[in-house]
Amino acid sequence: MATFLIAAGVGVVRAVTGEDMQALHLLGRSEVRWYLLTAVAASSCWLLLGIQAWRYVLAALGSQLNLFDGARVCFAAIVGTYLPGPWFQALAAVHVGRRIGVEPRRMVVAYLLVAVVNLLSAASVGLLAAPLVLQGHWAWLVVPVVLSCTVVWHPRGVIQATAWAARLLRREPVTQLVEPRALRLAMLCQICAWMVGGVHLWLLAVALGGPPLKTLSVAVGAYAFASAAAALILVLPDGAGAKDLLIVGALTVALPVPAAVVAAVASRACVIVAELLVGAGLLLAWRIRRGRQVGRPAVPSTVHT
Repeated sequence: MATFLIAAGVGVVRAVTGEDMQALHLLGRSEVRWYLLTAVAASSCWLLLGIQAWRYVLAALGSQLNLFDGARVCFAAIVGTYLPGPWFQALAAVHVGRRIGVEPRRMVVAYLLVAVVNLLSAASVGLLAAPLVLQGHWAWLVVPVVLSCTVVWHPRGVIQATAWAARLLRREPVTQLVEPRALRLAMLCQICAWMVGGVHLWLLAVALGGPPLKTLSVAVGAYAFASAAAALILVLPDGAGAKDLLIVGALTVALPVPAAVVAAVASRACVIVAELLVGAGLLLAWRIRRGRQVGRPAVPSTVHT
């Protein structure tokens, strides 16, 4: 893993410093700042929609969480993505779930369902970039689209499939869906999240000189598909290197290689800034709300005689 990350880092430096660093100079223009700010805003909306998807999945399993508790679970899972290995996200989510009253078994099921929703929705949105990027080799992406539609129209089928697998393995079936509609909403919410998240990459590509119409479908689809594919490489923290290379490969359809590399690096920076801003904003809002609740005087009870 270390060798791959070093090689990817060297490749990024060589690509960016080529052609007299013209791609970096493009991002340094004063008029580009609005593109960057809007890209961070789009990444923030992507994150908020991801939090809502977590809440919908847990609601489908019978745990209704407010925005702040849902954000705690989501951010715990995000922190886990920055650690190499497949278990840190689930462990972090379970740890936070204990503190907010969600039993570990239900949180593990929620984590698995969120993973399924993320992968299917990302692959479905990735279909937007397929005709230009994959040329004539994209027909297989119809499969996740069909599966995503199945989750939307028949959410109980997900639990029925897992129950069938549990019986096949002679294991205890997972918990039942208390609110199937919430799982349907989680899928739709996550599809919207990938589309909004891909907009930030499109803005960066346009700022670097990409044609707006051509790069829109490529950027939105590539961001979703690269995120899903990188998530399957469990040994890399947050798909480091792999996700960026996939984004670069897709953007070269509309951008020179140095500009595509700068867009991929800037995309990761925008996402990190958005995570910090949304996390800090929600924490501040939670503290203000908690302070008001603590400082609110108790209402005396009225005794009727």
